Amino acid sequence: MEKQNLYNFSFEQLKNFLVEEVGINSKQAKMRAQQLFQSCYKKNIKSFDELTTFSLDLRKKIKDLISLEKSAKIIEVQKSKVDGTIKFLLELKKDKRQTETVLIPDKSKSRYTICLSVSVGCFLNCQFCATAQISKKLVRNLSASEIMSQIMLCKEYLNDWKTSNKSIKTQVLMGSGDFALNAENVRTYILNAKHKDSLDYGRTRITVSSVGLGNKKNNMSIIEWAGKNLDVYYAWSLHNSINKQRLEMMPNGNFSIDDLIPEFKKYYEITKLPIFIEYIALKNNITDEHARELVSIMKKVPSKLNLIEFNPLDNRDFKPATQESIDKFSKIIQDNGFLALFRKSKGRDINASCGSLALKRLNK
Repeated sequence: MEKQNLYNFSFEQLKNFLVEEVGINSKQAKMRAQQLFQSCYKKNIKSFDELTTFSLDLRKKIKDLISLEKSAKIIEVQKSKVDGTIKFLLELKKDKRQTETVLIPDKSKSRYTICLSVSVGCFLNCQFCATAQISKKLVRNLSASEIMSQIMLCKEYLNDWKTSNKSIKTQVLMGSGDFALNAENVRTYILNAKHKDSLDYGRTRITVSSVGLGNKKNNMSIIEWAGKNLDVYYAWSLHNSINKQRLEMMPNGNFSIDDLIPEFKKYYEITKLPIFIEYIALKNNITDEHARELVSIMKKVPSKLNLIEFNPLDNRDFKPATQESIDKFSKIIQDNGFLALFRKSKGRDINASCGSLALKRLNK
């Protein structure tokens, strides 16, 4: 049989594989899976020869069935001279397509948030996003191992193998793609990212992002499914609080705000985690009317507002909001009892800021 990449297995899947394909006794499968997870995720072993807790015969048998190879490689690294943001251009070994990953530093410049991609290309066609404009389509989703390879390669770059006080302190799946269109692979990735024998991130250290799609999975909305299966922070890319205008800005995110609100309420009821509302600060959507509509939404969904600095695109007419209008907009939100934070862009000089990820050449 074809070798299986270890980073595509959840812990439970690996246990079952060890029993069914490797022939390990079911009573020992959990221990062996723990040893594999700990060695690969915490020690970053590159070969089964390093797996000294396994006998030589068992190592040989597993080596014939499982690969420890990362599913991507770094082909370019750019570092911002302004704020220390680091952008990685990765080549996917399966088909040589490319994707990008970003490390965003905190004030100390020694701790990072990693921004992960979940697909090559994006079909959502958000008019203000460079990623959507360069691809125009979803080329393909990333596998769980391709998502995991991003953080593992970045951990190698930083030599970040500490069991506590990690250099990469938080993860946001906000690069290329929408997690709701790649739900199963994202689920496997998050299960492994949270597993105590793997990367061991708490649920509040991970955020998934989506425009808020209303597609169904397992006879429930993808939002409710995410609450039950992912149990992490959910960032709703709203970007305009008036539905008609939102559909013009985000033509493929064609689910109405009113239809999505009950689903986000369910997400909160399941997880008890507030929804992060992501809102790009444009000249035409930072008005008093938009603020009042947004207050109405926030009254229905337990949420916090992240206002995002707009990074202009060369071929689009969108204009950034003025700081004065942003302050006025924020005040209306805050005066109604809600938290509103304005997030300044990082990595602008290397095209690594929010909505700026655009490969130098289009994958075909």
